[in-house]
Amino acid sequence: MSQTETRGVFRGLAPMLTNRTVIMTIAAAANDCFMVSIIPKKVKDDENDVLTTPLCVTGTAEELDRDLPGQIREFVEVHTATASNIERIRQELAAAEKDVEEARKEKLKGKKAPAAEKPATPPKPEPQGTLGLFDVAESAEAVLSPTGDLAEVAP
Repeated sequence: MSQTETRGVFRGLAPMLTNRTVIMTIAAAANDCFMVSIIPKKVKDDENDVLTTPLCVTGTAEELDRDLPGQIREFVEVHTATASNIERIRQELAAAEKDVEEARKEKLKGKKAPAAEKPATPPKPEPQGTLGLFDVAESAEAVLSPTGDLAEVAP
């Protein structure tokens, strides 16, 4: 291991501790082992539970002295990457929701415009008077024959 990789327990936790409280418990376990739990607390109530998943390690004092700093460093790196990934996903979802809302507003705006500007309705034709049986149309050029067909009338 290089000098930079041999950080201690607390230096390994330091990046996580800049924005979050961590609870650390140590308990005796069977066969001269200890169980160490490092539990990140939620920063916000609506925060994803993944960010509060504890790191639990069991081992002898020698194993913990040797391996725990590396495991804590990896835990903090994964935790930090997960936290930033979740924040990025939140930002992307918020942007997508905003885009959908704007598109919906534009669609509604597009539907309202034609309704506000009703096309002019063509003028209704003036009702024509009905002709009686013996009435003659002034400008009639064709009339119905007794069989119901159109017949030309000479002027």
